[in-house]
Amino acid sequence: MITYTNEFTNPYPYDLEKLGSAESLLFFDIETTGLSSDRDMVYLIGCAYTREGRWYSRQWFADSAGAERELLVHFFLFASRFSVLVHYNGDTFDLPFLKARAARHGTPLPASRPESLDLYRKLRPLKKLFVLPDCRQKTLEALLETGREDPYDGGQLIRFYWEYLRTRDTALLDALLLHNREDIEGLAALPVLLSYGDFFRGSVQPVSCCQREYRAQDGSPAWEAIVSCRGSARIPVPCSFTAGDCRFSCREDSLTFRIPLFRGSLLYFFKNPSDYYYLPEEGRAIHKSVAAYVDKAHRKKATASTCFQPHEGVFFPVPKGFSQGRPVFYTQYKKQPPYLEYKEELWQDPIFLQNFLLAVLPE
Repeated sequence: MITYTNEFTNPYPYDLEKLGSAESLLFFDIETTGLSSDRDMVYLIGCAYTREGRWYSRQWFADSAGAERELLVHFFLFASRFSVLVHYNGDTFDLPFLKARAARHGTPLPASRPESLDLYRKLRPLKKLFVLPDCRQKTLEALLETGREDPYDGGQLIRFYWEYLRTRDTALLDALLLHNREDIEGLAALPVLLSYGDFFRGSVQPVSCCQREYRAQDGSPAWEAIVSCRGSARIPVPCSFTAGDCRFSCREDSLTFRIPLFRGSLLYFFKNPSDYYYLPEEGRAIHKSVAAYVDKAHRKKATASTCFQPHEGVFFPVPKGFSQGRPVFYTQYKKQPPYLEYKEELWQDPIFLQNFLLAVLPE
């Protein structure tokens, strides 16, 4: 077995204290000769960690087919110094594979086992946010433009490993180590993508709000509100996307979204229709205490779908169930989406703005 240790620079700083004590986190990735823990082996384990703000990588390489047990023992011993193992989809593959191979060699696992933190599970929403083809680690690294040099995939490297054991060609060894090193350095960069969650779920401060008239695709006049705000976190890569009826544009700590406006008359539906009468000629419902003065020929008992009051104004669509204690309006009974009346002061309220974003934005 051979051990390699290097210092490297992580160009994507993130406050690791949000995940736990920075020096308690061990980022790791494994390379195997196949997908079956029964017949395949671990030939390389790489990890990344911080000490006093500096990043280091360490790799354990099985320079012979019989070195796997030694590799596992050294990795488990080193990992026992940390309280959290950080990985990418390792709950599904890496950790079960390591445990199975340790059991096969009779290698005891550390009595104090670190917790598991799977970045894949936390970063999956980015696939929808950026309309990515998949959520593989390399795809997210490309989003960050990490400048990966390694051109090979895991399948090609399996052949390189067996060929290296046969020939001891150092070029093959360099390719194996580079692939794993870039995997772990890329993994150490991925936490910065958690800043999207911090950004969208964090506090926001209003900046501006205005209305704009434009022409729809059919040439008819249309209106939208343009709302700008600043978040408490910064994102590494600008993004634009659609969520609900809104179009979002984000850059650094700035968020701007456009929401369509409806101008005209919408319906406010009263609760308890049995307490109301519907006036067909007026197209509205009134409480029975008032309807007592209306000729019976001009009134009907209200139903859920006729128990409404028209209201003229400017409105914007909101997610189902979102009201923030304000009256909710509809184009017709139960037809989605619901609307709230547009008031510029709403978008000047940080609490309303944050709750609206939490309701609209993808999880």
